[in-house]
Amino acid sequence: MNDEPPSPEMFSVLRDQAFEEIERVAGLAASYSRSLGEAAFRGDRATMDMHLRQLRLCVLSMIKTYKDFLGD
Repeated sequence: MNDEPPSPEMFSVLRDQAFEEIERVAGLAASYSRSLGEAAFRGDRATMDMHLRQLRLCVLSMIKTYKDFLGD
């Protein structure tokens, strides 16, 4: 097992990948949010439940990625 901290170059790559992942998941969250609004407009509770779960997982994933790679 390597106990050395990541090199500055590796840290930069990991940081960039974290930003890319958050951007990707934020796009998914935006899509799920739009679909949630459309389902609410139609009164479709089953679809609302599904999109709320998807949106929740997106938010949790973004928070974890942020804390693990970008947080203080």
